[in-house]
Amino acid sequence: MAGRVSKVLSISAIVVFGWYMFTMVRLVLQLFYPTTHIPLIKPLPRVSKDAVVHRMAWQPPFEYDVRMYVSPLESFSDRSAFLNQSQLVWNIDAQSIEQRYPQFSTRLKIDIPDEQQMTNSSSLFAFLFVQRAKGQLDLSDPLLAYARAPLMSIRERIVNRKHSLIEGTSETTKDGESGVWVPHGKTRISWEIVLEDNEFSAWMLPLDIVPLLRIRQSGKGQEYIPLLWENPLATREQHWTPLTNHSKVSRKQRLSTHINVDASLRGIGLGWLRLCNYVFHGLQELRSPRSLIQYSESDVDSLKEMVFEVNPTMLAITMAAMALHMLFEFLAYKEDVSFWSNRSSEGLHGISRSSVIMGVVSAWISLLYMWDRRKETNVVVLAGAAVGAMVEAWKATKVLRLEDIWPFGRARETSSKKEPEGERAQVQREVDQQTGWWMSRVCMPLMAVYAAVSLVWQQHESYMSWLLSVSLVTVYSLEFIQMWPQLLINHRLRTVDMLPLTAFLYRFLTTFIDDLYALVVPMPLIERIGTLRDDLVFVVLCYQWLKFPRRKEKAD
Repeated sequence: MAGRVSKVLSISAIVVFGWYMFTMVRLVLQLFYPTTHIPLIKPLPRVSKDAVVHRMAWQPPFEYDVRMYVSPLESFSDRSAFLNQSQLVWNIDAQSIEQRYPQFSTRLKIDIPDEQQMTNSSSLFAFLFVQRAKGQLDLSDPLLAYARAPLMSIRERIVNRKHSLIEGTSETTKDGESGVWVPHGKTRISWEIVLEDNEFSAWMLPLDIVPLLRIRQSGKGQEYIPLLWENPLATREQHWTPLTNHSKVSRKQRLSTHINVDASLRGIGLGWLRLCNYVFHGLQELRSPRSLIQYSESDVDSLKEMVFEVNPTMLAITMAAMALHMLFEFLAYKEDVSFWSNRSSEGLHGISRSSVIMGVVSAWISLLYMWDRRKETNVVVLAGAAVGAMVEAWKATKVLRLEDIWPFGRARETSSKKEPEGERAQVQREVDQQTGWWMSRVCMPLMAVYAAVSLVWQQHESYMSWLLSVSLVTVYSLEFIQMWPQLLINHRLRTVDMLPLTAFLYRFLTTFIDDLYALVVPMPLIERIGTLRDDLVFVVLCYQWLKFPRRKEKAD
């Protein structure tokens, strides 16, 4: 019965994985190739030859220039007022439309108007105008493409709370009050424009880009102005800097006089714009009160970074690796649980108890450490650590017997009737004793020295953060020892039959996927180091699995 349930779970996981990959491929095709008909995967109805077709209004040999203005006004409907109250901060000379994917960047020092310096107002905007090359701004140009981005916002001050626990010096005293809402300035603006010449039937315009489209009637038919926007995934929490150290701004406590902004403009494909727009609205849903899983601001920033900072090819590889990671992780946990639940205490001889115990300690301290650093850790990584910690705790209950923990009562009575231990139990006991000796004589003193150095010279948010940090470093250091006892037992017994080899096979596949996963998904640095450590151990285990014969072969 248990075997059937295990097979059903495996098949279900593979089916879910296949459905997920099919959905992702279909979504990518819909975003990047909206007018392409692919039977069964992305079917489209037939288009009549007489259907109205939308084409881009800019056609070769069109040339354009770029101007970026900063203004306290929210729009330029009043053209004269806009030009009088705005300042030109960036200008790009004539460029040819034949260059579909241009890239421009600059560092700007934007002055904050006196009105904003005296108040808590956040009314300051950046406008980007892309028009036919004329040498000056023409707001009446029917082919004008424009976009707006806020430069100031009232946000909660984020203060680094780490400080020296011995000296008591804190960054909070230097940066001002925390937990208050003050004006912030944006330090990064990423403009993007689609200069590809895409054609759409009138009834086949993608609904997600309709709010960004401007369509005009001309002698050639329906034309659209190139899509221009500020990519919302480019700006994260770190790109907002507080403009004052005070919760209230008065004439004696002025805002900063300027904002340093990294501005860029690049040409992109329609698929990239639609993908970023899709992800942005999905992240907004995860932050909404009606979302089943509430993502924090740090989680959203992590996903923004994962999507925006990599190219589409690497993003696709990362998404596939993430799906494979989840599949193999689930199968490994399933096989692990199945192996341990079907073994009696006698059947676990040859499995290092010290390795299991240290695995439990490592898993739970790692979970507590990531929870303490949850603003820096992705929620998927945190959830996986929680599941792993619970599985490790359950495995410990299978290895540890009552007489190992409570040497009184019935355990003492039955100790005299204990049968002579076999070869596996004897080797297991000797290796565990050697492990305990190395831990107590060598590793513990070194970790005590590290704890003292960390307390004196490093900064932490609290003594609990210091304790968790030192504990995690200690556990990871000891794991270099505690992961080898099982390998040593395998070597002395010349077999790996006592281990859940199917689960280890899945772990072996997962650990290499983790290497790619750890390079993209935000997590503490020490967790990244841990994934590289696992590679070495699994390579040695695979070598033993290939070298040592099976017990059935020995019997033959």
